[in-house]
Amino acid sequence: MIYTQYKCLYHVHHSRAIHQQLGLFLHSLKRTITNIVSQSNQYNLNSVPRVCCLYGKLRRCSWPTTEYTTSRRKKHNFCDHHRLYISTNSTRQHCESREFCTEKQSRPPWRILFFGSDVFSVKILQVLQENRSAGSNTLVGALDVVSTEGQNSVRTYADTMGVSVRDWPIPDLTGSYDVGVLASFGHLVPGKVIRMFPHGILNVHPSLLPRWRGASPLVHTILSRDKVTGVTIMRLKPKHFDVGTVLAQEKMLVPDECTTPQLLDVTARQGSHLLLRTLRTLSNIQEKEQDKDGVTYAHKVRPAMAYIDWDQQTMEEIHAQYRALSHMMPLRSELKGHPVKLLDMHTVSEGGAAAPGTVIFDKKQKILCVRCQNGWVGFENIVFKKKMSAQAFFNGYLSKVPERKLLLDCVKNGLDKERYMQRILQRV
Repeated sequence: MIYTQYKCLYHVHHSRAIHQQLGLFLHSLKRTITNIVSQSNQYNLNSVPRVCCLYGKLRRCSWPTTEYTTSRRKKHNFCDHHRLYISTNSTRQHCESREFCTEKQSRPPWRILFFGSDVFSVKILQVLQENRSAGSNTLVGALDVVSTEGQNSVRTYADTMGVSVRDWPIPDLTGSYDVGVLASFGHLVPGKVIRMFPHGILNVHPSLLPRWRGASPLVHTILSRDKVTGVTIMRLKPKHFDVGTVLAQEKMLVPDECTTPQLLDVTARQGSHLLLRTLRTLSNIQEKEQDKDGVTYAHKVRPAMAYIDWDQQTMEEIHAQYRALSHMMPLRSELKGHPVKLLDMHTVSEGGAAAPGTVIFDKKQKILCVRCQNGWVGFENIVFKKKMSAQAFFNGYLSKVPERKLLLDCVKNGLDKERYMQRILQRV
């Protein structure tokens, strides 16, 4: 017998496609069940024709006289009592619309299918795997992984721990899992996949939704110099990112001077604990819709965001830009149209007046100082034709020009307050 959590054998008969695909005498089965249920409160499982496999056959049965006098609920309950289910998907919407064959497992351990692709995903997956291996009273009964093609951190961890990995997109897995868990997956999951899971798919999102919906919430949290952030556990919905109902949410302060990788570690740790608490009470959680006010969108990081507009950006903004992006790409500028990469940023306490973009060498700290809108920022290394230290750049270039100064170009990057605010209010 093949079991799922959705389609009892009584309700499979509603689909012609199932008749053709399986070659089963499903009407005969329906009538037999009706007959047994109507005759006695003591259900006799031996009188029900058995299905030996997906393509097995049922023996014919006579037409019961009580076919239309026994309630559908009673006939369904008979199948449900004896776990008479068959693994097909065609009648799912029919059964759900009539509140049949939709019984969910009400308590852990859960059978979980995890969706992820990057470092944040691994940290959530690691906690689920540790819970699964903890022994008795675990929340995770079974755990498999879905990831994108090609090697990534999620696949590497799963292979190391012996966790089964499926390629995206996935086939119909209805009845194989209780709930899906998604963390930084990077793909819009369609409704037909979400409906495979009785409890839907839970998304671990590192922001206080509806603020920072989208692909890069951590980067935009730092770029905007937010003081408070958090983690949201939401139920996934199709068609749009991060618009589902909220199951749990927890606030936290953004650590001072933190970088994106550091904030990722903190939010992943908080998110994994919040996820476990959510899984523990999943069947009883009161969901709520996201607020309509305060919606902002964390668009994907673009290479242009790494450029510095010296006459428009302050020291604080450039420092936040460095902390948000330096793990992905270096900050950039141009010198007479030639690309420049600025590495290893330092804070500079004071400096004289100069035009925005002016580059000088600080012999005491051995750094290059560049003038911005309201002060100076420093860099220990630079890439101009090749990578070199600030001292080497001074010896090779600055020391050979009048007044030992150069002027970097101001390059527009879309991070000025007006343009940035316009962009983050546009839907991803």
